[in-house]
Amino acid sequence: MRYAMPLIVLLFMAVTAVAVSAGPGGNMPYGDYPQFQNAYGICKENLEPREAEMALERYFAGRGLRASNMRHKDRFIEAEIYKGDRLFDKVLFDRKTGRIRSIY
Repeated sequence: MRYAMPLIVLLFMAVTAVAVSAGPGGNMPYGDYPQFQNAYGICKENLEPREAEMALERYFAGRGLRASNMRHKDRFIEAEIYKGDRLFDKVLFDRKTGRIRSIY
């Protein structure tokens, strides 16, 4: 009984840490980049908006997901990622570096 409360707190912290590390999608890129690039920051120039959209579409299609509702903000593209008809995640794609990160 004396160790019950610290054990409950420790268990809660462990479960919370696992849930946070998985994120809303569980298998999202979190810092990944499309296949046509092989290292962070490989782009020497910004990708054209349509090239960047196509890269996002190909990247997520390869994972059974669909990128849509893309909004351009300077050198970034914000996209919604769907799994079937359900919103799965929102990502930010940097057209300069090619980096994809979750913003959901």
